Amino acid sequence: MKDLPPGLPPAHSRKWHNRRWWDQLGYLRVRSLGNPHWSRDMPWLITWLRRERSTALPTDQGLYDEAIAAAQNYARTPRRSPEAERAWDRLLEPVDELLTRRQTRHLAATREARTEQGAPGS
Repeated sequence: MKDLPPGLPPAHSRKWHNRRWWDQLGYLRVRSLGNPHWSRDMPWLITWLRRERSTALPTDQGLYDEAIAAAQNYARTPRRSPEAERAWDRLLEPVDELLTRRQTRHLAATREARTEQGAPGS
């Protein structure tokens, strides 16, 4: 299974206490998708990804489409086959790219807010 993307707190980090509310995909990635004991409920995951896609930025919707297609492919892959873990990693690739983008936007917004707070006349 693929490692978490850089910058994402580990599954049991206290940072998820508040972050899970604004980064539900990240929380899902570290707590469920990254857990080898998770049941990998594909119908639920596909529905969840479609719902997330409906509110995503237009620039991110293609990655949601890739994740949904990969989840559908994984659902058709025999669980015990050697291809199963590769199919799972292909599902995680667009999810991790979405999380990397989200982290980059979050850090930029944080820097901008700090700059605005320190600007004269604010």
